[in-house]
Order: sequence, then structure tokens, then C-alpha cells
Amino acid sequence: MVSPGMKRPTAYRGGIIQVHITRACDKSCFGCTQGSNLRGKATMIDLDLFQKAVETLKDYFGVVGIFGGNPALHPQFPELCAILRKTIPKVRCGLWCNHPKGHGAEMRKTFNSAVSNLNVHLDQEAYDEFKRDWAESGPFGLHEDSRHSPVYVAMQDVIADEAERWDLIANCDINQKWSSMIGMFRGELRAWFCEIAGAQSILHQFDPEYPDTGVPVVDGWWKQPMQSFAAQVRHHCHGCGVPLRGYGNLAMSESGVEQVSATHADIYKPKKSERQVQFVELRSEISEQSLKSTVDYVGNSHR
Repeated sequence: MVSPGMKRPTAYRGGIIQVHITRACDKSCFGCTQGSNLRGKATMIDLDLFQKAVETLKDYFGVVGIFGGNPALHPQFPELCAILRKTIPKVRCGLWCNHPKGHGAEMRKTFNSAVSNLNVHLDQEAYDEFKRDWAESGPFGLHEDSRHSPVYVAMQDVIADEAERWDLIANCDINQKWSSMIGMFRGELRAWFCEIAGAQSILHQFDPEYPDTGVPVVDGWWKQPMQSFAAQVRHHCHGCGVPLRGYGNLAMSESGVEQVSATHADIYKPKKSERQVQFVELRSEISEQSLKSTVDYVGNSHR
């Protein structure tokens, strides 16, 4: 498996570490990996913790991504951008965002559009604002929806054979191709080898019985070997659906159901109260066909 300090040839600049600042979002996409489609309190990282997080990434070789939710909904977004500009070279600053919400000029000053992911999810207003205020930005997804796999159908709930689960985990799209994450868990900074592991923790943090699996965010945390993240792998990977590559739904579809299994059923309550949730108990229920890669969101919409 790939640790945060190992290079991923398919990722921007060989690696991405996301700094998750909020799961608040103006959208409610089916199958959102960060649970922005779900009810519950969306916390906001504070400036001091954000400063500490990015300072630990000063000598990281890859991209420092600002991540949500929609990061532009953070009430101190301009202040966060100012901290980032003072700490990380622009060439390594990436933004994951679906709508600038009036912050396009700030984004242009702060982020490298070549290492940013600006999926507007069919929103003409968002596309136009990106192009108006950040001319060199590359928003996409205006005419093509994204397909999201149901990542909260936990493998441990639908595959009894542990050895089979480990084989799937070893070929996970997020671990092999994408990113690690820093986020805020119960008011403290934590880091995870995988952005989905971080999302699971953030979503379950208000359950007092849920374990704190994150590693402390100190200088050099990302240089630790994979063994340092072994407890995270044991807890989060078997509770994840990414390696199943389930077909899922188009993100902005007006029909369909959210899918979840027992491990995450307690937190899976859609923001859109009319949206149906299917409780999955069998692997065959997630789809009759599987995706080639869960991270090719727009490409998957054609399959």
C-alpha cells in the first residue's frame, strides 16, 4: 500500500495531501465521499489549526489540496488563502471546489489551476463565475455529470472472507492513485493515509464510542512508513466500499437511491429528506456492473 510520503505517478506532481476545511457544500451529490450529501453538523477548521496543518507540509514534494465539501463556504476562506500563500508555493497549491461563491479572485491569487479540481456538477452559474474571476482556471463537468460509487457500503458487511477483502484493499483506487488527508476530529488536527479514512472519522466523530484513528499532525508526519498507519487500514479499509467499484449513481441525478450498509447506517441520513436510502446486505446489490476505476468520475458517466 502507498503511504502519504510515497509518490503516486498518477497524481498531480506525484502526490496529493488534502487539507479538509469543511464538509459543508451547496450541492447534495449522490455518493459524496465526504458525506456532504448527509445531514449533521459540518464543522469548520479554525485558522490556527489550518496554519499548523500547512506548516507540516512545507517540504512535501506534492500538491497541498484545499478540500471539502465546498471550501468556498468556509466563512474565513480569504484568511485561509492568505495563510496558504505565505506557507506553500503557489505551484503546489491545489483547490477542490465546485463553485467559487464570490471568491474567484482570491482563488486566482492562491491556487495553481493546473493542479486544481474544479468540477461544477452541471452548474452554469459556477462555471461562468470561475471563468470570469479566474480566467486560467479549468472548470469541468458543465455538460457531463459525474458517477459516484457507493463508498459507504462497507466491504466487511458484504464480503465475509477477510482474505478476499485484503486482496481488494491492495488495489484500492484512492490509495494507489489519489490522496491522503489532514482534517479536524473532535477539535484536534489528525492525519490519515487516505481521504476516505478521514471522511469516515469526521462523519462518525460525534459518536463517543468511535475510535480516534488519526495520527498527530506534527512535523514529518507524512514521512512515516505505512506501518504507522496500520491501525487506520485495519479499521477504515474494511469499512469502505471504494475497492468494490460499485456502479453507483450520477451525482446530480433526480432519481435513484443512496446505498449504505450496516457499518455506516447510523450516519447516513440525506440532506434531501425525500431521497431514499437502500440498506445493502449483499455485494450483488450494489450493481450488476463494476467501474474500471472509481476516481474517473466524469469518464464513468459514459459507462
